[in-house]
Order: sequence, then structure tokens, then C-alpha cells
Amino acid sequence: MIKVRQKPPKRQAESTISLINIVFLMLIFFLIAGQLAPPVDPDVTLVDTTEAPPLAPPDALFADSEGRLSHRGQPVEIAAYLAALGAEAPVDGEAAPAPGPVPGEDAGTGGPAVLLAVDRDLDAARMLEIADQLYRAGAGKVSLVTRGAE
Repeated sequence: MIKVRQKPPKRQAESTISLINIVFLMLIFFLIAGQLAPPVDPDVTLVDTTEAPPLAPPDALFADSEGRLSHRGQPVEIAAYLAALGAEAPVDGEAAPAPGPVPGEDAGTGGPAVLLAVDRDLDAARMLEIADQLYRAGAGKVSLVTRGAE
């Protein structure tokens, strides 16, 4: 009997497509699971509300329980904060100049919209004083940032 050599079965090439799929799935998972918003100032405990949307606090101006202002963890003055938003704070006795369009700008008054996150222990009179200072410095709209009650 004659032995015919059979070719060994071809080994299929390993595909890297499944590895690529896993890497992309991990990328998508970490993009969704990660927090892209700036962190909350650790010195500020936000006020609880019952109907607030469950969103991370935005890049806001924070006021702690003593009324000290901070932005991105650094102490800040109102004029410097508004300048960072693209508005120019008026000099005493001068009207606020009308700046060009700024992202987040309130169309009604021409100034930037300010998000103010205040500590729950801050006195209401001090909070209103800060809001008044923001309006006088050229803010177009001041919105309070709260935390939804669970």
C-alpha cells in the first residue's frame, strides 16, 4: 500500500479583530463611566433640592460657609472670575462695556451667565450680597447650583 502524504491542516491565522473590539469596548466604558466635569470644591456642601436633575456640578464659582469665593480650587475675586469668563468688570462709576458674544452668555444683558454653588451653611444675606456683587460686576445671569436629594 502506498502512503500518500497528507498536507497538515492549515492553521488559521489568529485574528486581532477580537482584541481590537475589546479595547474599543473598554474605551467606551471608561468614557461613559468617567467623570468629565470638574470636581466639587471640598469645602462646599451643596444645598439639597428635591427636583434637581442628577448631573455633576458644572465649572462653577463656589462660595464656602464663610462666604469666601473659589474657582477650580483657587481663591478668586469676582472681577477676576468674570474676566476669566470673558467679561470685563466695570471700573467704579463706569458702566459695564458690552463685550462680544461669549459662550454661556446671557443674551438679555450681554454679560456672562454665572453658576454659583454655595455652601448650605452660608448665610442667605451673604449669598444675596455675592449675587448682587456679581450683577454689579457685569454678570448677565446668576444661577444657583444645588444637589438633588436622594
